Amino acid sequence: NAYRIPRGGFFELVSCANYFGEICEWAGYAVACNNLAALSFLAFTCSNLIPRALSHHEWYLQKFNDYPLQRRAIIPFIL
Repeated sequence: NAYRIPRGGFFELVSCANYFGEICEWAGYAVACNNLAALSFLAFTCSNLIPRALSHHEWYLQKFNDYPLQRRAIIPFIL
């Protein structure tokens, strides 16, 4: 029941690849729908998941001395 550093796929680039995937899904939905409701849902999803990802990323950095420093929290190479 020990915590481990996530590895593989997008987890090599970001700490919260699952959150990044969800944001991409809702961004695609907002583009496809092209309406205020879908765009609002994307905005609310981002406002919830981005702070959570930053918090998770900080926890990983504190918990694991060997955590990859080049890895970002949620958006590859940016955030």
